[in-house]
Amino acid sequence: MKRRFITLLLALLITVPALAERSSSKHALLKSIVLPGWGEYSYGSGSAYIFLGTEIALWAGFGALRYSAGTQDRDLISYTRLHAGMESFPENKQYWADLGNYDSYLDHRETMLENRTPERIWSSDYSWEWDSGAASQQYRELYRKKELTLLGADFLIAGFIVNRVASAINVKYLEKKHMQLSAFASPARGGGNLYLGLSF
Repeated sequence: MKRRFITLLLALLITVPALAERSSSKHALLKSIVLPGWGEYSYGSGSAYIFLGTEIALWAGFGALRYSAGTQDRDLISYTRLHAGMESFPENKQYWADLGNYDSYLDHRETMLENRTPERIWSSDYSWEWDSGAASQQYRELYRKKELTLLGADFLIAGFIVNRVASAINVKYLEKKHMQLSAFASPARGGGNLYLGLSF
C-alpha cells in the first residue's frame, strides 16, 4: 500500500511541471476531471493552484490514513495472538467484530446456536479466548480506532469527488468568461444586415 501511494504521489508531482507550459483550453472540462486545476490552468486562472494544492493534500491525507490503518491492523493481529490465543483468521470483517463481542469462541458458538444461526459460527480453526476482560476491552478500543481511521480515508474519497466537481463548475464559469460576443451591421438596399459572432 505504501509503495502504491508513493507511486501515485510521484505521478501527480511529475504532472505539475508539465503544466508549466500553458496548454490549450480545449477539453478543459475533461482535464479538470482528470486532475483538478489542469483545466483552470488552460485559461491562465490562478485558481488552478488552489485545486491542484487541494488534490495533493487529499492524496497525502489519504495515503497517511491508509498506511496508519495498515499499521493498526497488524497491531490488532499481534494483540489478538498474544491475549486471545488466535492462531489463524479468515479475511472477513465480521470475524474481527466478533472477537470484540464475545469473550471466547465457545461463547460465540453458544450464542449463534441460541439465535438459530449456526451458519454464522466460525470454523474452530479460528477459535479464541481472551485472557482477561481488560484485554478484551483494550481490543475493542484498538478495533474502534482502526475503523475510524478507515472511515476518515473514505471521507477523503468523497473529497476527491467534490474537488473534481468544483473544478469542473469553475472551468464552465471560466469558459463563459472567455466567450466574446461580437456584432456589426452593414447597410443594404432597403434596410441593413446585422451579424452576430460568438468566439471562445
